[in-house]
Amino acid sequence: MLRTEHFNIYYYDDFEQLAKIGAYYAEEAFEEFKVKFNHYVTTKIPLIFYNTHIHFQQTNITPGFIPEGVGGFFEFMKGRVVIPYLGSLESFKHVIRHELVHVFMTNKIFNVLRDHRIDTERMPPLWFVEGLAEYWSYEWDTQAEMVMRDFVLNNYFVPLHELDAASGYLIYKEGQNFLEFVSKNYGEEKIIQLLDNFWRFNSFKDNLEFTLGESIQEIGNKWYYSLQQKYFPLFKDNFPHFIKSKKLTNEGYNFEPKFFDNNGVKEIYFIGNRNGYSSVFKMKFNPDNSEPEKPEVLIEGEKQPEFEAFHLLDKTLDVSKDGKLAFVTKSLYNDVIHIYSIKEKKIIETLRFNNLITIRSPSFSSDGKLLLFTAADRKGFTDIYIYNFIENKLTRITNDYYSDIDPVFNKDNTKIIFASDRTAGEYQQKYNLFEYNLNDNSIYYLTYVNANISSPQFTPDYSELFFNCDYDGTYNIWKLKYNSNNSNKIEQVTKFLTSVYSFTFINDSSLVTSAFEKYSFQFYYLVLSENENNYSSVNFDLLKSRNLWLAKEIVVPATDERLKYETEYTLDYAVGQLSTDPIYGSRGGALFSLSDLMGDDRYLFYIYNTAEVQSEILKNFNVAISKISLKKRTNYGFGVFHYAGRRYDITESDEFFYERVFGGYFELHYPFSSFQRIEADVSIANSDKEIFGNILPRKSLLVSNSLSFVHDNSIWSQTGPIDGSRFRILLGYTSDVKYSNVNYYSFIFDYRKYFRLGLRSSFATRFAFFINQGKQARRYFAGGSWDLRGWPRWSIRGQKLWLSSFELRFPLIDKIQVNFPLFGLSIFNVRGAVYFDAGSAWDKSYKETLGSIGFGFRINLFNAITLRYDIGKKIENNFSRFQPKLFYQFFFGWDF
Repeated sequence: MLRTEHFNIYYYDDFEQLAKIGAYYAEEAFEEFKVKFNHYVTTKIPLIFYNTHIHFQQTNITPGFIPEGVGGFFEFMKGRVVIPYLGSLESFKHVIRHELVHVFMTNKIFNVLRDHRIDTERMPPLWFVEGLAEYWSYEWDTQAEMVMRDFVLNNYFVPLHELDAASGYLIYKEGQNFLEFVSKNYGEEKIIQLLDNFWRFNSFKDNLEFTLGESIQEIGNKWYYSLQQKYFPLFKDNFPHFIKSKKLTNEGYNFEPKFFDNNGVKEIYFIGNRNGYSSVFKMKFNPDNSEPEKPEVLIEGEKQPEFEAFHLLDKTLDVSKDGKLAFVTKSLYNDVIHIYSIKEKKIIETLRFNNLITIRSPSFSSDGKLLLFTAADRKGFTDIYIYNFIENKLTRITNDYYSDIDPVFNKDNTKIIFASDRTAGEYQQKYNLFEYNLNDNSIYYLTYVNANISSPQFTPDYSELFFNCDYDGTYNIWKLKYNSNNSNKIEQVTKFLTSVYSFTFINDSSLVTSAFEKYSFQFYYLVLSENENNYSSVNFDLLKSRNLWLAKEIVVPATDERLKYETEYTLDYAVGQLSTDPIYGSRGGALFSLSDLMGDDRYLFYIYNTAEVQSEILKNFNVAISKISLKKRTNYGFGVFHYAGRRYDITESDEFFYERVFGGYFELHYPFSSFQRIEADVSIANSDKEIFGNILPRKSLLVSNSLSFVHDNSIWSQTGPIDGSRFRILLGYTSDVKYSNVNYYSFIFDYRKYFRLGLRSSFATRFAFFINQGKQARRYFAGGSWDLRGWPRWSIRGQKLWLSSFELRFPLIDKIQVNFPLFGLSIFNVRGAVYFDAGSAWDKSYKETLGSIGFGFRINLFNAITLRYDIGKKIENNFSRFQPKLFYQFFFGWDF
């Protein structure tokens, strides 16, 4: 832990230097934001750094999965800021400032609401929250410009009065742009007034109208008009991609095209996501076809541990001249490079380097014997490496905190050309092109311009370097003559309205590009023409450059400010409950949880009383204490418990009984990968059970053991899984080791498979079998919306149970909007289902097969809960007759 004036900063491994730089950025931002917000955060802010995104995805501070595109988050409950280092100091600074805007804004709103004695749980709409974080954290950059151009010029723009219902990356950039508009046209002080006035109104729309003095429609119209003024004139000198090039794909997200001539068959290899899973694809290159070619999946990703994740927005694929494909995936604890033989149609080698966590930009040498790439180590440094296939040797080329990306060899493999933010002098930290000489280990500038350059690539004859450059506001293709006296000038090749992300040469005169247009990434075929001579060119003077720039670091004067992290526990949440009824009387209790700052260790405390009369209060205390450890790869938990009170046994005898049970348990989960794990648990429980009407109680000392194997590689739509598979296999044994009153084994097999029928439709299947066999074996139960629909909940019981379900899932209504005089009502993403269920339960002998058939509706509310309404008919008597009337069943919960 690094302690500064306003922050406690946590880091690990060799990340200290970058942690000090991050600390400087954080303190710098704090001094700026306390003025902007007119507010001071009085408590020290926990700032937690991860040295790569892969490690960041493993954090226990938030319980859910973190997608590839999330670059950090502010956790509201304990005020923790969690940030990965993404490879460059500029992006590091951006994310730190972005999350600290969240800290100041939420802290200020909390104080404003509390001072006016108003519920402090309220927050502004997400577009304002994220838009403000972008506006005050970073300048308007190339990516923001690209997105807004596309939204406005291609009719994807969401008007101000509809922004509250929008989601995704769109709200970040539209929110940022709107606040820039407010600052320019109404004054920046209005932004703070929106926060100061937040207590006055239940609706943020009313707050906006009051603060800006105009109706929401007037404000939105003025904003959109300003965007039309800015972007519509671009049509004069710039072009949509479909005007200057031919579209080759129409579906999904398509990145990193690489051309290969496979014995006369022209092919494009690429990374894409066309059905929810990212994979490696092959597509025939035939620009003369009127319809796009259908790609073939070579390597299906994100279903096996070897291909856990592809990094879609990064360069992660290359093809050698001799027909080898190098592509990067996350595999277990770090990135690996897979070498795929196009001729043999299989992976022939996988390169894993234990000290390198993330890998990007693989690039073969001209003879295919060497592989260049950039990688991040445990310091967080993003540097260049060479792997020699002949000697199986890895060589590190650079070693510093400058971001060195997209390396390629020259023709004779003696030099490396790469992009880097090591640009110094007038254009400090801009990404320019550099050349590394392998003979004398020297680095020289190739370009020195006020722009960001990436993805250098030689023409087939190695006479020119083509690359992406944002000199004109978005990423277009530019070029530089290589090894020429006239190499102090870059020339523009394309003038598209929105960005080119990557490209590959077909020959000297044509390219295939991956470009952003109409909120998607598609491939385009581009023929280079003489028209490019009319485009811009930029001269530069390499003598203006300086050698290096140095990042500022926080100065820690005393050694006691650099401390070893010690576990400190604070309260996560506490909830109490009190209930009263005429039969059972009053009862109540509480549940609360503690955890450490990293979320690695958690303690759960539960206390409850079920006494029905005063004299039974001490007899009917329920207490449980548990610890859960998530720190290591093996997660484990243990605890003790004491439960007592009157119960109702729905599975055994449909009668009341009193039971006192106390004991302890231990469980562990060990993941083989993100998709598979084993779970084991053991518990010991001493049980005294008094069944009303029986003379003698049942006493037992129960020891239960179980071992499970769990698999899940499914992907989900709004209401449940839509593709992939899930299953659990469990073996268990329960025995009364003291009195031999109970002795039975358990077996569970529950398998679900989802067959994709379209982008948003699927056919879901489930097959499940449950067995408890032995002395006083417990019964399973079914019935209700989650298994046998139409049958009363828990009405089907037995020591053996089987279930099967078949369900067709499809989109039904994308949006319903009803406008009333004073308000409007919108419902989104209503899905439909047609289903057939079957199953049965029995003890000794099989009774009858039951089923149901029908259709239903599902709707997801706030991405938190799914409401389900089913209509159908029950099938009775071994499928010999239908129920005379329809059943109607409402429930909540995800689809199976």
